Amino acid sequence: MTACLPLALWSTTARAQSMREAARASTAARVLCVHDASTGAPLVGVHLRPDPAVTAPVPAARARVLPDACVTLPAAVGRVVITRVGYRQVMASLADAPQADTVHVALWQLDAGDARGRPRRSPGDTTRLAAVRVVAAAPTGESAGGGAVMRVADARERGVSSTAGLLALLPFTSLRSARGETAVSLRGARREQVVVTLDGMPLNDPATGVADVADVPLAALASVRATPGADPLGAGNGASGGVVALTTARQRLLSVHQGAYGLVDVAGATTLTTQGARWHATGSYRRARNDFPFRNEVAPTPSVETRTNNDERRAAVQAGVLTARWQASLLASHGERGMVGAMNVRTYDADRASTSRIAARAQGVAGRTIVAVGARTFALRYRDPTRPALDAQARAHAADLDWRGSLPGASDGALRWRVGGGADALRSGTIAQDRRRAFAAMEWRAAPEVDDTSPRVVRGGLGVRVDVVERSGVQPTGAADLTWRVRAAPARHTLDVTARAAQAVRVPTLYDLYFSAPQRLTVKPLAPERVVADLALGLASAVSTRSGRIDAEVQLVSRDTRNAIVWFPGNFGWSPDNVGRETLRGVEARVALVRPGVMFATWATRYTSTLHTGTAINTLRIPTPYVPTVQGGAQLRLAPPRWGVVWSAAARVQGRRPYTAGPRNSAFELAAAALLDVAAARTWRARGATLLTTVAIDNATDRSWQSVRGFPMPGRTWSLGITLTPAAADTPR
Repeated sequence: MTACLPLALWSTTARAQSMREAARASTAARVLCVHDASTGAPLVGVHLRPDPAVTAPVPAARARVLPDACVTLPAAVGRVVITRVGYRQVMASLADAPQADTVHVALWQLDAGDARGRPRRSPGDTTRLAAVRVVAAAPTGESAGGGAVMRVADARERGVSSTAGLLALLPFTSLRSARGETAVSLRGARREQVVVTLDGMPLNDPATGVADVADVPLAALASVRATPGADPLGAGNGASGGVVALTTARQRLLSVHQGAYGLVDVAGATTLTTQGARWHATGSYRRARNDFPFRNEVAPTPSVETRTNNDERRAAVQAGVLTARWQASLLASHGERGMVGAMNVRTYDADRASTSRIAARAQGVAGRTIVAVGARTFALRYRDPTRPALDAQARAHAADLDWRGSLPGASDGALRWRVGGGADALRSGTIAQDRRRAFAAMEWRAAPEVDDTSPRVVRGGLGVRVDVVERSGVQPTGAADLTWRVRAAPARHTLDVTARAAQAVRVPTLYDLYFSAPQRLTVKPLAPERVVADLALGLASAVSTRSGRIDAEVQLVSRDTRNAIVWFPGNFGWSPDNVGRETLRGVEARVALVRPGVMFATWATRYTSTLHTGTAINTLRIPTPYVPTVQGGAQLRLAPPRWGVVWSAAARVQGRRPYTAGPRNSAFELAAAALLDVAAARTWRARGATLLTTVAIDNATDRSWQSVRGFPMPGRTWSLGITLTPAAADTPR
């Protein structure tokens, strides 16, 4: 079986194994993968220590900090102690796992308490730990609300060189790009409604509410998880549409990509382990001319033109340190790009903008709680050479404090608490806005032990949160989820019925309140946006056999938003406004098949997103701009063992999308687009290093399309990439 499949995996627990486990260990090495028990996200930086009581003293069986979620262990390793900051320590027994399969261990977060509400052991206590009997080739166990995980190593194999390209591979995810920014949309939500985090650190600009994922170097990442749906308890204010969680990597590599329209991307990462701590640093530089040709269909005479001053230059540094009890992370980036206008508004083609970002976060274990502190600063400079009066400069600063833990709860659950606060300071010319915020949350979760022999396992949670934001008042929200698992064959088949309900609030940002576009200034009071009901009802099944695995999922989703903050493209003022009510109804489905050498996955969505304006008696119903009715995608990966080449293809289809506010009319919709990306990769292994070479063609059919009305996307592009990874003693083989 392949290691670290990109979905949540689960493990079973049992009583402590005897000394005979080592004798039963096979002569073949095993691959061990570690995941978050709640989200399924791969965990990097795990501290692994063999148990000397049942492990033979072989050279490879030593303590290490894993740079990836998976590691190859020698057969003599019978039991290992696994520790990760913010998670409960466990002891894993490997001897019972089948020889040919990957084995998986899931770690529960520290504030989740013991599985049955018993007092937690101290992080340093290993003598009383019960061994976890891991099960190989475990099927998928998605948490309520869905979500999907993608490993960066898998994306790099497909020729991906940027974080934006990584997110494009995820199901139920749309990228919206205009004027050099790349932002994420989940489940039809606007980009301001999606929270992006890096190791738990929010990356959204407090002045705009948007996180430009292009600022995050791909070389710094290990995995990404996208979870659609409101998340008031986990992400808080602003998470109306979902959360994209990025996890940093601890690795050594050098990556170089060159591609069409002057693309050059160079990135390097290094890591050092000392005294049980892992230090890592990543640097990247990316530039591109982006002077691609396009067909201007809205000109008086349609013609083929070329984008000018559409270039970009970005540099970023990411660094961090991870120990068993605390973790710190830093991200600094600077980018400059041309701010070309729409294809029919060429008057802004000479404009340029530069952005700078510094973000830092640290978290650590304090007794039985976890404390996290963070600070962010953003700076934007806009220059219009032909109209200096439009030049602008803006700065935003934010600081956050988060303290969480748990209290003894019911016999099969835990009561979690979380409090925190922060402040924002926003400046742009003569406009200033300072605001303070605080929150308190309480959540109860039922977490029965997953080795329960009963064919039915019910798990769930219920929580409330109260945000207090200066000038926006008290904003209460809540969330609840329930998963009923029917297990036909332990460790080989699962059938889950999931239900989820959540609320969310998004407070207007400085950009919402004052700026309608970089060239315009409009002052308009706005009320906070409130998702009063985000509902999902789903069915998920996973079947594992010796020859492969099949995962399937379908969800019915519904979202009802009051005072939705909507930008009305097509209106000259481009001014945001509160819409009385916005509704979304839809269905999401996906299927994945994994066999040795073959992976195929497909997904599809159908949404009806409607804005309800006017009075209750005379309501006008119009489709929400830029939400496609139908969307889908498919991915195929072929790795014939004799060829030594990995072939991959990714297709994405977007249905027609309205681009203005008004009754549905095909004349005011962007045409449907079907895109196909193909790639080939070859891994060369030599003594002391691994070299990955890739050839990729994006938009292979040369489809002309627009992500945002008037902003064309390039046609067929190509890229060549090499990634050199030096061998290390603690790097998975």
